[in-house]
Amino acid sequence: MISGIFNSQEMKNYGFESLPENVDKPILIYIKTDWCSICKIQKYQMEKDLELRNLIDEKVYFITFNPEKHKESITFFGENYNYISNGNSGIHELAMEFSSNKKPIYPTWVLIDSQAKVLFYQQGLINNEILKLIINTSTPLSVTLKN
Repeated sequence: MISGIFNSQEMKNYGFESLPENVDKPILIYIKTDWCSICKIQKYQMEKDLELRNLIDEKVYFITFNPEKHKESITFFGENYNYISNGNSGIHELAMEFSSNKKPIYPTWVLIDSQAKVLFYQQGLINNEILKLIINTSTPLSVTLKN
């Protein structure tokens, strides 16, 4: 029964506005929408993987970003981004900024270091094992120097 309690814990989820002023670990941004069926599969896969959830909590600032619902302005690494309304719908400029062709594909994964350098970018479903590898190899404690 105890394992059920631990498995129900949710990952720490930051907002752009709640990131610390001095970012000391990478930022993992998961861009998704409510209507995206692949996003729902991704969420299910992540929720059932306790090792991945613990790794995310420990090694990155994790942001789930729905660019169709987040209507507030975002300041991210000194740049301001706004929601672009299109009648009853719209999209956030920040999602457009992260898109490879200015047309977002969901889900999109972006891993950024403390200097705003993109360390990893992928559109579409990502395997949990690959995500663990990306997180582990992007954190300062896992970097190895080659002579």
